[in-house]
Amino acid sequence: MTVVHGMDLEQPSGGGIVVLTGEPDAGRTAAWCARVSALHADGHRAILCDVRGLSGCASAVVQALARIALTARRSGCRCVLVGADDRLLILLELTGLNELFDTAAPEW
Repeated sequence: MTVVHGMDLEQPSGGGIVVLTGEPDAGRTAAWCARVSALHADGHRAILCDVRGLSGCASAVVQALARIALTARRSGCRCVLVGADDRLLILLELTGLNELFDTAAPEW
């Protein structure tokens, strides 16, 4: 496992994962987006975004997730949110971003 800019990165077979931890800021969000692009370049078509460790204000979280989703779409892959709680799912629905993500329960 590798830690980059406050995130743990792991690559399970069949998909890439980005574990989002801490409060989103410009540096972390850029690193997360770069990781999504790198996973796509490595052949991953589904990017798992584990959001269980994400914290901070709602607007920063929404902005970070929107940028990650945009990066994934531009790369031609899809994002699956893992570990999103009800509050985050409602927030994504209110902002219309729920259409950009699949959701899954964590399996690890």
